[in-house]
Formats: sequence, C-alpha cells, structure tokens
Amino acid sequence: MSAENIVGVTREKVSTLGSSEPPDDRFCDLVMKGGITSGVVYPRAISLLSHHYRFRGIGGTSAGAIAAAITAAAEYQRREKNGSRKGFNLLENLPRQLGSEAKKGKRKLLSLFQPQPSTRRLFAVLVRTLNKGSTKSRWFSVFKGLLIAYWPATVLSIIVTWAIAQSGAWFAAFLLLVIALPLSIGTWVYLDITEKMVANGFGLCNGMSEEKDVDALTPWLHDMIQKAAGLGKEDDPLTFGDLWNAKGFPPTWIKIPEGVTKRSIDLQMFSTNLAHGRPYVFPLAEPETGESRFKGHERLYFTEAEMRQYFPPEVVKWMVDHSPTEIERKRKEKSTPGEETKEKTLSVEDGKDMLELPEPKNFPVLLATRMSLAFPFLISAIPLYALDPDLSPEERKFHRCWFSDGGISSNFPIHLFDGLVPIWPTFGIHLEPAIDGQEESYLPSIYDEGYAESWSLFAEKVEPAGRLGGFISAIVNAMQNWNDNTVRLMPGFRDRVARVRLKEGEGGMNLDMEPPIIDTLAERGKAAANKLIQCYAIQPSQGEEAPGWDQHRFVRFNNLLMMMKARTPGLVEALGNDCRYATKLEDLLQKFSCATDESGMLTPPPGYEEPMTQKEKDAYKRLVAALNALATEMLEVENNIPFKPIPKPEPELRVRPPL
Repeated sequence: MSAENIVGVTREKVSTLGSSEPPDDRFCDLVMKGGITSGVVYPRAISLLSHHYRFRGIGGTSAGAIAAAITAAAEYQRREKNGSRKGFNLLENLPRQLGSEAKKGKRKLLSLFQPQPSTRRLFAVLVRTLNKGSTKSRWFSVFKGLLIAYWPATVLSIIVTWAIAQSGAWFAAFLLLVIALPLSIGTWVYLDITEKMVANGFGLCNGMSEEKDVDALTPWLHDMIQKAAGLGKEDDPLTFGDLWNAKGFPPTWIKIPEGVTKRSIDLQMFSTNLAHGRPYVFPLAEPETGESRFKGHERLYFTEAEMRQYFPPEVVKWMVDHSPTEIERKRKEKSTPGEETKEKTLSVEDGKDMLELPEPKNFPVLLATRMSLAFPFLISAIPLYALDPDLSPEERKFHRCWFSDGGISSNFPIHLFDGLVPIWPTFGIHLEPAIDGQEESYLPSIYDEGYAESWSLFAEKVEPAGRLGGFISAIVNAMQNWNDNTVRLMPGFRDRVARVRLKEGEGGMNLDMEPPIIDTLAERGKAAANKLIQCYAIQPSQGEEAPGWDQHRFVRFNNLLMMMKARTPGLVEALGNDCRYATKLEDLLQKFSCATDESGMLTPPPGYEEPMTQKEKDAYKRLVAALNALATEMLEVENNIPFKPIPKPEPELRVRPPL
C-alpha cells in the first residue's frame, strides 16, 4: 500500500482462526497477472483472502483485470450493504459456472468468445486447435480446420481435380490439387485476416453477443460486475467514483491530506495505447481544475457509433451522458438568449460526433476492464481518439488510438500500490509454467528463499517444431515480461508474491478447458492464497503477530535505507557549493523566484502556476537544508547499514513515471 496518499502506520493484528470477516480496519492490496483463461486461478483465492482482509488497492491486467473488477465490485457491496458477502460468493462459484454447459455441446467458458459472422471461419480453425497436446496435432488440426472452414475452395478443388483425373491426366490433377487448393484457401484466409479481422478491431471476437440467449464476454462481464456490486442491469453502471466513495475508509488511524481524493476502493488496471506505444493506467489522472496552464495530455475521445459495437447500450448511454463534451453542449443549449448556443466540435475529419471520455469519477469499471483484456487477434482492440498537442489549434485533428491488452506493456504490475514502507500488505498472484518436481503453488517462508528464476524450458521439447514455437514464444514473453519478472524477484517483492504454476493444457489459450481442469486451477489459486494468509495473517501459537508481515516490513525499510544511502554521494555533491558548471541551488532559488518580465512583474518559476511567495521560498530553503543534512548523515562511516539485498544487483531509487 502506498504511503504517498495517506499518513499513518499500524501494526498488523490478526483475528481468530474462526473469524469469517476481517476487522473493519485491516486492509490489503492485491495485484493479479494476465493470462486469458488462466484467470480461473483467482476467484477462490480472492474469496479466501476476503475472510481475512478488506481490499483497498486492487490491480490487474487482461484476465487479471477481470478478477480485479469483480473483486472491487464485491468489496463495494460488502462496504455498502452491511457486510454482504454475495459478491464474494459469486466469485467463489465462478469456476463452477465457467465449467458448466451454456448450450448443448458448448461450455460457458468457450461460449464467452463469440466471433462475428465475418470472422467465424478463422475462429472455427482456432477452436479445432484447442486441447491438442503436441505441436504436430495442433498443426494437423489447423490443416483440417482450414479444409472444413473454407469448404467451398476445398470442394471446388476436389471436383476440378477429379474431372481432370478422369481424362487420364493424373499428374496434372495432382499438381492442381497441391497448388490450387493451398493457393485458393490461402488467398481466402489472407482476405479474412487483412480485411475482415482488421475491420473487426483487429480481433476475431469484439466481445458482444452473436448467439441467441448466450452472453458473450462483455455483456457477461457487465452482468457479473453489476451483480457483484449488488446492482442490477437497470441500475447505473458501476463507476470508479462509486468505488472511491464507498464506506469504510479511511480508518481512524489514517489521515487523508487536504486536496487528495479519497479512494476507498482503489481499482487500477493497465491498457496499451498502440498509437503512443506505451501503457495507460485507468482510471486516468484527474483533470486539472480551474484555469491551470498545465493541462494534461491524457484527454481521450470516442464516437457513440463505434462504442455501440463493443459495449452494451446502457453503458454507452452512460458514457455519452457523462462526457464533458455532452455536458458542455447541454449547458450551452440552456444558455440565455444572445449567448453562443452551438459549440464548435472536431471529429475524425472535422470533429462531428466526437465526445470526450467521462471524467475518472464517472468512468465505468466495465470500460476500463474491457480495454485491458483486448488480447491481440482474439479479442478486438478498442478505438479511441486523441489530439496532438504539439500541433497548432488550426492544424490539429483527431488521430485514432487503438487500445489493446494491458499485458502487452505490463502483465504483472506488482508495483501499483507500493509505498516506500508499507502500512498493509500488497499481495501478488503470479502465473508461471510448471516444472516437474516443483510445488504447484509457492511462497517463500524466509528471506533467503524465493529468488530463483522462472524457467521456459522450450529447448527441452522433443519435437523441433515445438522448440521453434517455444523459441518464438519465449522471445515475445521476454519482451513483454522482462520488467515484471525482474521486479518480482527483488527483496520486499518475492515474499509477498504467491506463484501458481500451470501445466500444459491449463489456462492461457485453452478456451475450452474441461470442468475438472478449471476446478483444479481454482483450488490451486486458493492454496496460494492460503499460503499468504498463513504467512501474513493467521496467528501463530506464540502470539498475535504475523511473522511474515513483520519480516516484510523490516526488509522493505532496510531496502529504503540502502537505496537512499546509495544515492547520497551524488545528492550531497549536487546540494553543495562545489558542483562545477552548475548554479548552486540557493542561487537557483533566487534566480527563478525573483525573475521578472519586461514590465517588471514577477514571473512564475518553471513548473509553478504563480510567482513564489515568501512563505514558499522559506519552505524551499528549509527542505534543501534538511535534505542535505539527511544525506550528509547517511554518508557517515559509522552509519553503515549491513543489510544484504539479494539477489544482485541491488534495487535502486529512480525517477520514473508511475507505471
């Protein structure tokens, strides 16, 4: 839990073993990794944790975002409806629901992925490859699936081949079959991919229902979020503002600084803006109020017509009604005679029908979740728009931004809620490939354990094709997960991340898992959560304190001291008077705080709204002096800190975006 937005420290107490509900002021944060159908690991783990902690910060990516959204909704119902556990009971039963039969011959999990008519052939080929053990069997299934899905080309090629063969030209018939059939099917597949799949948002399924009486992913998810929150379809969609204003936070021992928005339940999730080539965290930063000259660039727009392709009508209506653009338009319509009554708009071409996304407090949870789980080529990306702020107002136009899976840029954002020293645990549930001889779920019990690497043993596969596929997959995984995999092993991280190991055929792209496999994965997640509880919350026989929690806080504080100490030499030099080719900080303060324009009026320093007051100048000087004193003190030889952070290299304090 971050200490930047709240103040106060408590010692973690534990309730009795038989307690079904945690104390009102015992919180935890939870971050979950993406992994498509691997998300079935999470529901029972969350339900078990909810008996010991109240959830404050909840984060996730892709499938982890689904679990995070439903968890936040369930916590909202518990806070708002006298401790109701209906939302968590819904989570507890979710694996059973996903393994049930949605319609004859199709399980619920697979039924959530419904292709559009234009992409149905490609999806049929994909489905035929599911639950195949070997690489050869998967390739054979692809070949068979193509012949069946593109049957007109198959039948026509066979008829023509047979006709030629009847004339005795067997060799010509053979050549026609081996050349014309792949060529005709290949051309058809190429057109389906480059035209129809691209037109469908670069995915086989846009998330909306195509089958009668069977909900697809997005309507199902909307229903789950609403039910978990204790709301109905006729109610307004759950928003981030609803979560922020839920009861039960802050507890009496936490003071929220003035000007900081209270976030009773702090849900955050990643999506990837492919146009900008970077992750976005939703909800976006709250906009500047008043006439600030520092306007944020994270202003995104949408069109109602496009959103109707991806979201239920009631959610789109909410987005339109709560768009700042629409609110301003209605305000101007009510303006007095003589005032301007028609606003100027811009759109893809000239601005027509373009609406700004609702402000964070009005942002639907479903919208952020769907933007996070757009797995490339399987689930369509979401189209939004942005203006280029570097262009002049006359040259600006809207550029389309496709938002795809959050896991592209950060698949396990364990750092989301971290402060320098935690005041309650931030747990993580990490998914990784299983290796023979390892536990199915793992959490290190002491500091010296748990920093071994995860392994992708593709090089040990028997089939060359399997090794090649594994090599390509490992390249993609390294690009996607290098940061998450490195951070996860650091001291103060690995001891709070429960690792769940998945075997071949479990999770991932296995969209049609059988009920026993789903149940096994859900129980494996529950076992991982139980390890966290045993380490952090269950009272040992000797007393009330949780040994893992005490050790974790001690390690995190020593980490902080080591990181600060490593940075102090440069800091002392920068704050001193001997930094060559640089103006002293005291002189910088004088230079920028007393700068004037041509008329002699004081001008604001860089990054300031207004010129500095004398009170601000005095505070600035005190802070510089205090920082210099702390850095100098940490440099003293006798203040050595013998803490050994493992593994090497040691963690560092760096300035970087909050992503």
